[in-house]
Formats: sequence, structure tokens, C-alpha cells
Amino acid sequence: MKEDPFKSSNDDFTFRKKNLRKKYAIIIVSFIVIISVVSIPVVIYAYNAIKMIFNYNPELPCEDLPDIKIVRQVVEDHQDVIQEIKNLNPDNIWVSINERCNGKGELFIYYDTVSNKEKI
Repeated sequence: MKEDPFKSSNDDFTFRKKNLRKKYAIIIVSFIVIISVVSIPVVIYAYNAIKMIFNYNPELPCEDLPDIKIVRQVVEDHQDVIQEIKNLNPDNIWVSINERCNGKGELFIYYDTVSNKEKI
């Protein structure tokens, strides 16, 4: 029996097509990984640069913070307001006192979503 000359060339074409697809897939995945690895530090650097340009620092300096005793007294005096804040979403809003500097403190309100922030 004679071999069909077109059959071997057809199989060869299919094999090359599969190899080409694998190469393209590897190139695309590699490209995505490289872009991800490069873009994360760039975004972090840009964020820090913008913070420096606009002199953004959310923390008050230690000398501007009230004494921790005053913070605790305010918390005791306004338990109704703090409880009202916590009751907006009891599982996802927390209020705590933070003593950041020696004898100085601040009140932290933790929340999980923008809608909770707007409610507060």
C-alpha cells in the first residue's frame, strides 16, 4: 500500500499549529507576569511620591496629641456616642484608644467599607 503524501503534510501542519499555540500562550503568560511584577513597585513608588509632593501625613505629631488621660476621660464621657457608632454595624466597626507617644493618645475608629465610613 502506498502512503498518502497529503496525510503526512497535514499531520505536520497540525503539529506546527499546536506548537505555535503553546509558544503564544507561554509568551502571553510571561508578558502578564512581567507586567505585574514591574507595575506593583511602580504603583507603590508613585503613591509615595504623591504623598511626599502633597505633604500628606495623616498622623498628628506627638506634641499635638492630647494627654492619654484626657482621651480616656472623653471616651468615658461620650460612651453613648461611641456606642451609637459601634451599633451602626456591630461586627465591622471598632473604636479603641491608641497610646502612640509617651502619655499621649488618640481615638481610633476602624471600619470596613466606605458606606460605614459615611454613616459614621
